Amino acid sequence: MPGQPEISFVIPVYNKADILPHVVAALAGQRPPVSAEYIFVDDASRDGSADILQARADALPGLMVIRNSDNAGPSRRLNQGAAQARGRYLCLIDADELIAPDAVATMLRLTQEHRADMVHGKVAHTAQAAADLRPPAIGSNPALEVSDRPLTTILSGRGFVRMAWLVETTLFRAAGGCDERLFIQDESLPLRLALKARRLIDLQANVMWAPRAETHLSADKRQQHHDRFFAYYNLLHADAGLTPQDRRKIAATCASIVWKAVRRSGLQIGAVPAFAGYLAAKIGLDVSGRHLDQAAVAFHAMPGIRRP
Repeated sequence: MPGQPEISFVIPVYNKADILPHVVAALAGQRPPVSAEYIFVDDASRDGSADILQARADALPGLMVIRNSDNAGPSRRLNQGAAQARGRYLCLIDADELIAPDAVATMLRLTQEHRADMVHGKVAHTAQAAADLRPPAIGSNPALEVSDRPLTTILSGRGFVRMAWLVETTLFRAAGGCDERLFIQDESLPLRLALKARRLIDLQANVMWAPRAETHLSADKRQQHHDRFFAYYNLLHADAGLTPQDRRKIAATCASIVWKAVRRSGLQIGAVPAFAGYLAAKIGLDVSGRHLDQAAVAFHAMPGIRRP
């Protein structure tokens, strides 16, 4: 058996045949080269994505393709790939974005210099097609912020939802991986990781580049509101030892999502109680009880939501 790799890339794939050759080329072009394995988890693609990846195994030594016959969503597929990972670190990225040529080496160096167990980079959007995109290098001295209170940092804003993560494998497993009750992991994974992490690096540099694309799962606002609400609601109800300040912040975020979902996604809870809960949270009142429980019932009843 080959030696243990330093990095395990875990990349869920669903119908990305057009961009995958460019994704593979960007991974193969990492400088300096890294000791890595590349675990692509195909989520029952219908466009031959898995075959395209398998055909490029020679271009990317350590490439593994896990095939599935059912479409279960990125939360479950990330966990499936991570369960097979042998590396000390997991690099979690999307299959429709290109990685900067020095991204992994930079992120790995920063985790070791700052003794952090998770680092998140930025994702840049461009109108260029993948075939024309050449992501620039990050450079040797990128701007960054280091936090010894990862959960508080994650709760401070929405800058951590894109897939541009390097995390210790032990941290991912201690956090329980992605919340498989949710189809999309964007909101829940950072929260779950941060709850168990010692130190977070917020890297203010473009690690990933997103070329022009037709569709994204995140474009479905109803699914987005549903999964975002339960990312916070489930954390609130976990036996997690949350501080009172964090609990209020989480509950307030839930109340804000409820109000948005009533206005934009047709959530059946009533505009008046939704707005009242939103206002109550804005002035610092605790809304973590009956109001959010009723909203959870309404979200569960929302039709057309994809659930694993």
